[in-house]
Amino acid sequence: MEIKRLEVGPLGTNCYIAFTEEEGRKVGVVIDPGAEAERILAFLRREEIRVEHILLTHVHFDHILAVPEVREATGADVLAPRGEEAAFGDPQLSLLQMDGREEFSLTADRLLDDGEEITAGPLRFTVMNTPGHTAGSCCYLAGEVIFSGDTLFDGDIGRTDFPGGSFELLRRSLQRLCDLPGDYRVLPGHGENTTLARERAVNPYMAR
Repeated sequence: MEIKRLEVGPLGTNCYIAFTEEEGRKVGVVIDPGAEAERILAFLRREEIRVEHILLTHVHFDHILAVPEVREATGADVLAPRGEEAAFGDPQLSLLQMDGREEFSLTADRLLDDGEEITAGPLRFTVMNTPGHTAGSCCYLAGEVIFSGDTLFDGDIGRTDFPGGSFELLRRSLQRLCDLPGDYRVLPGHGENTTLARERAVNPYMAR
């Protein structure tokens, strides 16, 4: 699996394009296309990647604003974790008001449950519900990689003071991540990559 990270939008959101080759053609997914749709699409065109899914870790504005354009250009379906459906139509839950917007039209083609597996060619992504930053936040596990959204950062965790957030739920979600066997490369929604082993060792919120 190859992974391209694009830092997009005013909040520096990490949009990931994960892809591989299948029968001589590239196939993959786009995770959290938060802004700058043309940059995302330019990379997809240049690499000739067929996008099968747009995966959302949660429905905050800085992770979703480029979704309509990417969806229209690629024909990919939009998948979001169950528990986030209310945020699609609520500018307070999606924080759209922070971006000066009152309306933004977006729906999910499918809501994902904990443990569900998403495929894109030979790629496999497993949904791990990690609520706390929002009511339905999730991570996606693919091989030895965790796309952690705004649940876990390098040395830090996502905020819980926004509408729908809960520190107690996030604490339980972090424990689930901490209890995963072995090590993973952690690709967060903002900032630099880290590893699960490092976070277990140095992140105060990940203490066993």
